[in-house]
Amino acid sequence: MTEALDAFHRHIGVYGICVADGRLLVIRKIKGPYTGKYDLPGGRLEPMETLEQGLQREVVEETGYRAHALKPVGVCDFNVRWTMADRTDEYLHHIALLYAFEVNREDTVEAVGMFEDQDSEGALWLPLEDAKSSHSSPLVLQAVEWLRTGSLPVSAVSVDYRG
Repeated sequence: MTEALDAFHRHIGVYGICVADGRLLVIRKIKGPYTGKYDLPGGRLEPMETLEQGLQREVVEETGYRAHALKPVGVCDFNVRWTMADRTDEYLHHIALLYAFEVNREDTVEAVGMFEDQDSEGALWLPLEDAKSSHSSPLVLQAVEWLRTGSLPVSAVSVDYRG
């Protein structure tokens, strides 16, 4: 039990769901448990940021778009086991506060910049039918389910990315 607690991390972040023409705005992850997978734009808040301010900042940083017309969707709860770069396993409790938002696809602010904590390789518009567990984070899969059904699961989703 001690080993699991030593390798436990909780991450609470705000994430956005944006759809246009049957495609979901996603990023390509380059860090963390979802490395190599499509993920929703978003992440942790900076000091004194509101949820909306944090999401707007994250969307610009990770996609180059400006988010507007934000509407709260709900919360998703994930238990993730993954192998870190140092080959140790981590248990991550990921809590995602979800918002729907819109962008003007003609209005990008700039290319996605690289900086120390950047975890996005850039954005793309993923056809909804192409969101598969083999290459999409659980956040993307929950977003697609919410778009399809209008609801989010009550129970936590567990995923295992140990390698």
